[in-house]
Amino acid sequence: MSKLHGQDISSVPVMAVRDIEKSFPGVRALHHVSFDCRAGEIHGLVGENGAGKTTLMRILAGVTQPDFGTIQVKGKTVALSSPRHGHELGIAMVYQDTRLVDDLDVAQNILLGREPGSALLVDRRAMEERATAILQRLGFRIDLRQPLRNLASAERQIVEISRVLATDPAVLILDEPTSALGAGEVKRLAEILRGLAAANTGIVFISHRLPEVLDLADRITILKDGELVETVLNNGINEDYLVRRMVGRSLSLAFPPKRTITGPVRLQVKNLSSPGCFSDVSFSVASGEIVGLAGIQGNGQREVARALYGLLPVAGEVKFDGVRLKPGSPRDAIRAGIVYVPADRRRESLFAPHSIRENMAVPHLQTWSNLGLINSARETASIAETVARFKVRTPSLEQSVGLLSGGNQQKVVFGRWVLAHPKLYIFEEPTQGIDTGAKLELYVAIRELAEEGAAIILLSSDLLEVIGLADSILVFAHGSIVDRMTGAESNEERIIGSAVTGTPRPGNPGGRDLTQKTGSEPLSQKAVPLPTAMMRRYTNALLLFGVLLLMGVYTTIQSPYFLTERNLGNLVIQVVPLALASIGQMTVILLGGIDLSVGPLISLVTAIASFTIVRGPAGLLGIFLCLAVGLLVGGLNSALIVGLRIPDLISTLATYSVVLGTALIVRPSPGGSVSEEFADLITTRLGWFPAAGVVLLVMGVIGELLLLKGRIGTRLYAVGSRPEAAFVAGIRVNAIRCCAYLFCGLMAAAAGLVVAARIGSGDPQAGSQFTLSSIAAVVVGGTSVFGGRGTLVGTLLGVMLLMLLQNVLNELHVTAYYQYIWTGALLLFSVALYSLREYRSQG
Repeated sequence: MSKLHGQDISSVPVMAVRDIEKSFPGVRALHHVSFDCRAGEIHGLVGENGAGKTTLMRILAGVTQPDFGTIQVKGKTVALSSPRHGHELGIAMVYQDTRLVDDLDVAQNILLGREPGSALLVDRRAMEERATAILQRLGFRIDLRQPLRNLASAERQIVEISRVLATDPAVLILDEPTSALGAGEVKRLAEILRGLAAANTGIVFISHRLPEVLDLADRITILKDGELVETVLNNGINEDYLVRRMVGRSLSLAFPPKRTITGPVRLQVKNLSSPGCFSDVSFSVASGEIVGLAGIQGNGQREVARALYGLLPVAGEVKFDGVRLKPGSPRDAIRAGIVYVPADRRRESLFAPHSIRENMAVPHLQTWSNLGLINSARETASIAETVARFKVRTPSLEQSVGLLSGGNQQKVVFGRWVLAHPKLYIFEEPTQGIDTGAKLELYVAIRELAEEGAAIILLSSDLLEVIGLADSILVFAHGSIVDRMTGAESNEERIIGSAVTGTPRPGNPGGRDLTQKTGSEPLSQKAVPLPTAMMRRYTNALLLFGVLLLMGVYTTIQSPYFLTERNLGNLVIQVVPLALASIGQMTVILLGGIDLSVGPLISLVTAIASFTIVRGPAGLLGIFLCLAVGLLVGGLNSALIVGLRIPDLISTLATYSVVLGTALIVRPSPGGSVSEEFADLITTRLGWFPAAGVVLLVMGVIGELLLLKGRIGTRLYAVGSRPEAAFVAGIRVNAIRCCAYLFCGLMAAAAGLVVAARIGSGDPQAGSQFTLSSIAAVVVGGTSVFGGRGTLVGTLLGVMLLMLLQNVLNELHVTAYYQYIWTGALLLFSVALYSLREYRSQG
């Protein structure tokens, strides 16, 4: 019986795989790999990029299905079907590229899929208390109401780890958990992992930082080229041993020699400032020089780099090759000869579904084109040469870049910009998540670029990397440069001391005395008060409400009949069917989809209603038949989109045609009738206000409450914002999408019933305007066409705006043909406004 962390450990592994095999197109990722982890053990897993580490762990987490082999959990053979299944068995994973939902806040991300509360509503107070407790356990403080998109990389990593700890897993898998963390944060995480192991949790720790593995692991498994090399006890082994076993040869981590002579000044920055990010930053970079930007993450160095690339607004002076440059956009920067390689390659650099060739070629197509036609031979030759230079391991240039290892993906990004022959490279975390061999290759490549005359700005959280590569180093603290040193003068103590205290150092006459304490916890945004968070959510709705008031005042002045009870009652009756259709459409658009079949379905329902909704009990059956037709069409859409994976635009366009044709077959021309009892029921008024309007208001209140505080709202926002993150959190993504299209079909059928009651007959063209109008109402109401954001209040106000606009145009005797133009223009304006706002927020 062995002892790990002071505990006797059972010989039965808490998790194990035997003879696992997995292949992707053109790549054998795993070949007969066996691996196990015991309760109370920290098990290190190492290997070069492409060795199969992440693939193996994704199989253990239920994300990827193996081609062959068995998985055992607590001694029992299981077939992991999904991350949710893995969670139920006590397996949780922290991913290298964080699986978080940008449109949810911190608390919602930490407890995504495990929110406290009732079956329908989430207990927000309990959720925040539990999230706070988990963060305190980690020793960090992050505002729980901040949207994820506002957090720095280190903070995002802490949220990812917190979410996994919320499950109290029996097995915890961490894939490069320290890649975005600083030294203090890494130390705190190590303490947490040791505490979890002492509490009998089995931990698999994947990292390219070999000192961390040797410091933490009880046993270490080494993979190479998808095969198991060996599993060894961490007893007397060192980094050189691990590297030899990983790469098959001895390999010391050495940096290429630095230049002693540089060329003329290429980039000169004076008094550069960006509100809330950095201020009065001045420095220069010469041709052939590598300048490192160091300091604790979140102190402005990253923002300076992004500002130089045109991603942040700045004030100050920037000169490039002696010519004044105003960074306005990445396009301007690239034209000037400046390129930027961001830290998050998957989100900001790569087009994962596309090939290596396409990813490398995208900025250079004009170079290889003549009269709009690409010279394929030149393109292929240039990219093949670059792939060979950077030793990208791939079976083909047409291999999807998403199937490559992290190191090979980073080489593709490097190669893309080297093809442009720029004058200034900005590298942010260029070796994050990359194995030792790939790091050395990229170190040599970076130095070669400098030798060729390029100026280079380097940002890295790895101090040894900055010290080993940079010719000069600038240390940032609180948005300013607090120390400057040459590479020969630099050491870890001086850099950390300057970053933490902000005290002036030799050679830094411009340093300031910054006495504010900087701990190991990442810098976070100021806490968002609840009123501010609510105002952020409903800003668009408030603006729409103001527009509605102005239009109401204008219409009242123009027409004395507008505010009469009869007219307002009629307006509400007109609003109800569009509102019902828009509620269904919003549910689909929240998921990033669209349903074009709404209008024809309304027409079909009116046609069926004119035959089936008659006097007596038979009329009730007719109502149920109409609703069933709506569910049938919604089910057809979901089967095409979710089952057959046909894009929603194509699927619903096809059902648009099928349903419209069916409506014309059922009722070729307007005619028939619905029972007077049904018509009277739908159009009944309580005083002057229609009862249907009361029902709609109740639906609106309940719907908004479910979106704001309900489990269904969290899931809709999560799936719409980032489906993969929702999937690994255990949410049934396909089920959510199916239910959304079923609900949209049901709401369209309900709208068709209201239309049938209002006109008293069937009409195959009755729903012709509803497809465009429902989409316009949702988008005008503030719901993102890309999914993940929107409110039901905004949608209902968007419906009212469209109907009021139609009423005004009718009062002005504008024909229906021009009203189509107004609706389309309003839709385009809303989307353009949203896109512009999103672009500015990202800048």
